[in-house]
Amino acid sequence: MPIVIISDDDSDVDLPVIIEDSASDEDQLASIKREMMQFTISPRNSSDTPSQPLSGNPSQPLSGNPSQPLNDPEAKLEIPGEKMPTDGEVLPAVDQPKKRKCKTKHLCVPPGKLVNPSTPIPFSFCRNLNCNIPGCFLRDIEKLKEYTGRNFKRNKDELVRRLYVLFNETVFDKKLPEKLEICWNKKMLRTAGLCSSTHSSKTAKRQTKIDISLKVCDSADRIRDTLAHELCHAASWLLNGIRTSHGYTWKYYARKCNLAHPELPLVTRFHNYKINYKIYYECTRCKARIGRYSRSLDTERSVCTSCKGRLVLLPLYRKDGTPIKPHVRPFAKYVKQHYRIVRKRMRNATHGDVMRKLSKGYFICKKNNTL
Repeated sequence: MPIVIISDDDSDVDLPVIIEDSASDEDQLASIKREMMQFTISPRNSSDTPSQPLSGNPSQPLSGNPSQPLNDPEAKLEIPGEKMPTDGEVLPAVDQPKKRKCKTKHLCVPPGKLVNPSTPIPFSFCRNLNCNIPGCFLRDIEKLKEYTGRNFKRNKDELVRRLYVLFNETVFDKKLPEKLEICWNKKMLRTAGLCSSTHSSKTAKRQTKIDISLKVCDSADRIRDTLAHELCHAASWLLNGIRTSHGYTWKYYARKCNLAHPELPLVTRFHNYKINYKIYYECTRCKARIGRYSRSLDTERSVCTSCKGRLVLLPLYRKDGTPIKPHVRPFAKYVKQHYRIVRKRMRNATHGDVMRKLSKGYFICKKNNTL
């Protein structure tokens, strides 16, 4: 049977060597063994690395001199020129930081220079400026005699008309219509003003209507500021055709209004008015106050929403803080005392007949000083 010998290094032996089994040719076998031994112990290049260990034990290290046998106990491992640091201190292993997968997210940027904020102009400085427009009456309008106290209720319609004419000339360049629908609204309890814009399909004209709260705008300065705010809405719809509530167009007209009249407060989106209620209820526990325009709360059935405490009606006060003394007119007091008596005497009479009878009796008692 032929014996096939394959070498590990393909560069030296390209083809397998086939040996025929022959007892007579022992010299040829000995020569072949001699050649194989020379092949295994021949020196190799330093760049070539064996793919498998030559010895049977893979854990045995290779010696520096390949000419010596691997199992030779006298063989010594040759160490290259560099020496191992055995004498010095062993330094601890330092954990290297993990590399980031995406290096663009966390960039080390040097901090920018600190920039001091610009000093804002105090609002009191703007309030001290005057518009220098002839006939302007906007500064301290709430202190004028014709628009304070009882005169305010009489002249509030005239005040709205004068304000509209002034704003149309100085701010909107007389581009708004001469007559604009401005109404008083009793149902707006917290909203100061409302501008409703419509578009008629028949005439293809834009229309606006301004509502001013009668209960929130209870002074001349509040009417002035609310009307300026709502006219900016009206101008953005009538002149530019934009219905956005407080967009760039509205801000443009609001800024223009403050530039034309620097004595006015800034035209903002919301008001911060303290609503002057006529009647206040106070909680006996948390002392919270609830404002109403009429005595609409029943203290026997209603409680505080936060602590479920009992509500008590507070005495009436004016805007300046002075208490209002309850005053009953003498005729009302006379009617309260004698209405039932006269009603029983006049069974088939109407309410008007009873009141006429009471008025005659009141004048008689007033002349005789018997009230």
